[in-house]
Amino acid sequence: MPTLLRGALLAMLLLPALGQAALARAQLETFERQLWRISTDHHMLALMDGDQGYGQSLNKTASTAATTLSALSGTAGDEDEQALVADLEAQWARLDPTGEGQPARFDEVPARVAERLDAFEGGQSGDYDDVQRLITDLQRLTATYTGIVAGGDADQDAFRAELDAFEQRLKRAQAAHRGNAPLQEALEQSRLKWEFVRGSLVKFGDDAVPFLVYRYSQRMSDNLDAAITPAD
Repeated sequence: MPTLLRGALLAMLLLPALGQAALARAQLETFERQLWRISTDHHMLALMDGDQGYGQSLNKTASTAATTLSALSGTAGDEDEQALVADLEAQWARLDPTGEGQPARFDEVPARVAERLDAFEGGQSGDYDDVQRLITDLQRLTATYTGIVAGGDADQDAFRAELDAFEQRLKRAQAAHRGNAPLQEALEQSRLKWEFVRGSLVKFGDDAVPFLVYRYSQRMSDNLDAAITPAD
């Protein structure tokens, strides 16, 4: 009887926890960077004269982002998380990446989602949240760069400052994960690629090389993502 009583009391104590936050910061980072990737592909379509390789990439990422958002909706726990997901769903509907609409939405929606996520203080943390943020920042920088080259009006001086900030975050991530050999290798490879492509990220005129920035950005992102994703 005492054992049964303790079990019942434990169950009662656990009940409130069932309604607590269920979203992971990693999920939110994934959705944000998928939006930035869609933005980049949109700009690359224009810059590369409608090269449908970028169109296919956009459609693929849009499909994956829809799946990510559906998963967020299914795991949102408390009222704050449900309100957050409702806002993300509204922004996603506005983006409608494969539909018709104002081209500016490809820049505006990811930026608004980023602001909303920055203001959200909940979500479960993970061991690699700093690397998740690093990948998201890289996708955001790539989208901003291709947007500028495509004729956008983003502040170029502010963008240059963000490049320096990214470099510092990369160094901090390397220092924080020295004990993880696969991740350390991926971070070091990212550092080398970053050093190579960094100079290209401040070329906005006739000397711009968006295809090079695009290629290296995706390689860095894919390598880092693979290093923090558990093997099947």
